[in-house]
Amino acid sequence: MKSVAIVGAGIAGLAAAQALIANQSGIVPVVFEKSRGVGGRAATRRIDGFCFDHGAQYVKAPTPELHALIAATGDAVTIDRPVWTFTSTNQIAPGDPAFADEQKWTWPGGITRLAKYLATGSEVRLETTVARLHRERDAYRLFADDGRDLGSFAAVLLTAPAPQTATILAASHLADVQPLIEALQTVQYRRSISITLALPRRPLVPWYALVNVDRQHPISWLACEHDKPNRTPPDHGLLIAQMSDHWATTHWDALQKGTFSPADAPKPIVEALAAIRALIGDIDQPLWINVQRWRYALPDTAAPLSDHDRLILAGDMLCGQGRVHLAIESGWRAATRIREVVS
Repeated sequence: MKSVAIVGAGIAGLAAAQALIANQSGIVPVVFEKSRGVGGRAATRRIDGFCFDHGAQYVKAPTPELHALIAATGDAVTIDRPVWTFTSTNQIAPGDPAFADEQKWTWPGGITRLAKYLATGSEVRLETTVARLHRERDAYRLFADDGRDLGSFAAVLLTAPAPQTATILAASHLADVQPLIEALQTVQYRRSISITLALPRRPLVPWYALVNVDRQHPISWLACEHDKPNRTPPDHGLLIAQMSDHWATTHWDALQKGTFSPADAPKPIVEALAAIRALIGDIDQPLWINVQRWRYALPDTAAPLSDHDRLILAGDMLCGQGRVHLAIESGWRAATRIREVVS
């Protein structure tokens, strides 16, 4: 039996771990995650009887393998209403039917259901930040940010966003790794701030979500989270606005994550509410407003990255897009590479 370390319990890392276990190749994955839960941006929050996905909004399954994974979770459902488009001048249109009508998968208990399913059977060490690696003979020893020795592993899969992965490698002082660090530093990310509104009534609109097509609007995505099952108390509404990179960067320091009453809402939230109302008309006063910040929300570029001496890479830094199904496939490819490296 050989142990491998997976740094990051996002979807790519968890998909790799599950694939290694399913293959029964004698490789034991140990997943290290700095936060308190699994899933990364496939994140679900619960407040006062409301349940909402404030990162990734849904999952696509364009291949038989992905469709089989979604089905294996046991309780996945589709979001039936379409995604429409809007412009910087608030012009709303049905958009491309192929995109608007493609299957969008979710779960009654939130998208984190997928992450928990992928994590089944794996050893996941939460609230553990990997700070550096030390090369040993045919292995790497990992150390936490508090100096703890986390053990020795036959290979390491790095799945954190490119800037965080580069920081780990830079602190490790490994031979011949500088070109990889420089390649990681070329990956550019867009920031996002998710603003969730709990409403006493549901707005009457013909779509599930709107996506901005010209990248000139303060809002990049506006969704009726109440279209998903078991997300609100009866007849209540739940809207999620994911703000553009420019808006998020402008207001990043002024808008901390948390839950606010309308009376206590910071000025940027008031501005965001005005942008939402300009799109869908007047809405009731929110019961509460939740803010979540995503520093590395969506990669704009993919670096030409390759593995290095039992160091394997996976995640959206390889894809150039922030899509759950692409992260899954990246994790699957990484699992195959790990088996080749340590066999």
